[in-house]
Amino acid sequence: MGIRVSDAVAWVGIVVCIATCGCGGMYDSTVSGVVTLSGAPVPRGTVKFLPTSAGPSAYGTIASDGRYEVTTGREEGLPSGSYTVTVVANEPSTPNTNSALPPTPGKPLAPPWYRDPATSGLAFTVEPGDNEINIDLNTTPPPGWKPPPGRR
Repeated sequence: MGIRVSDAVAWVGIVVCIATCGCGGMYDSTVSGVVTLSGAPVPRGTVKFLPTSAGPSAYGTIASDGRYEVTTGREEGLPSGSYTVTVVANEPSTPNTNSALPPTPGKPLAPPWYRDPATSGLAFTVEPGDNEINIDLNTTPPPGWKPPPGRR
């Protein structure tokens, strides 16, 4: 019992389809760029892209040269659309002298208003395809910004 010609043609068709379809991700856009504070690269932290309408948030880790690339969960990229962006950047935490206590948080590298989507002032439109979005932070607070009350 041999392979029928119709079965062989079907298998060739499947192989060709798999080979030409590629391994693209599930999102139609990618975003990368550099985060700077007053022109100098921010050396560590996280960038978060929050969609202004329904959809998943995307995150990127800031490298020592300020560069970042966003992913949505484990998938590369994000859906195209409008986003509000936040940036959280701190110096490394330091070990606590009491090993039973958590480490002492590092000093903030980016101003605190960039942590909150309501006060970050960072809004971008992500187009289908590759997007380079450089994020330049500054030390001037947005109008009306007040520091959050201290913790007790």
